[in-house]
Amino acid sequence: QALGIDPSAVSRILSGDRGLKLSEVQRAAAYLGVEPEPTPGEILPRGFAEAAAFGLPTYQAGGPGQGLTLDVTPGKRRNAARAGVVPLPPRAGMERDLEVRGTAVGGEDAAFEFNGETVEYVCRPPGLTGNRKAFALYVVGESMSPRFEEGELVFVHPGRPAKPGNDVVVELHGRDGEAGNCYIKRLVARTPSKLVLSQFNPAKNIDFPLAQVRNVLRILTPGELLGS
Repeated sequence: QALGIDPSAVSRILSGDRGLKLSEVQRAAAYLGVEPEPTPGEILPRGFAEAAAFGLPTYQAGGPGQGLTLDVTPGKRRNAARAGVVPLPPRAGMERDLEVRGTAVGGEDAAFEFNGETVEYVCRPPGLTGNRKAFALYVVGESMSPRFEEGELVFVHPGRPAKPGNDVVVELHGRDGEAGNCYIKRLVARTPSKLVLSQFNPAKNIDFPLAQVRNVLRILTPGELLGS
């Protein structure tokens, strides 16, 4: 009730299948009677609850996509890494020059369009150092929850081929020179005639004829963002 979300979503938070959205962090802190405060060193967490499960203090670090901070001792760092909680270097050592591309919400299945604008620049993860074609965007919709929540920042590397099992941004051809619909999904298969994708919420597969597909861009994992 304090978070204003469905009890099933609370269960997913407690099990580590869903992270707290940044908009929920302050409400959760108020309910627990604690005050988030920033500390040096940032992470890209898979889930707020997972960090807490390993006894790691968690704090709000800033705006959307900036993650949470963790004070991780060596032993806890190893356990956290197994859970997908990945430490990043201090922000001061990262260039703030990575483009975030603007999107416009489209239609069903959380479709969106690139609106042709750069909405802001964010810190460049170590794994993208020197890569000027990489970019980031904010997730639209909840079709990939709990893998990606709406408003979460994801990083794309146009030069890395996508394989089945990878999370991807799929861009379709538009009509009459207009921007086509884009989707964040998981790549299932690529046949001679079609692209097969899956989403989590609700769980289903989506097919697109290859003739309609303009780009398939792979979303990088936390380990790849660290250059590992």
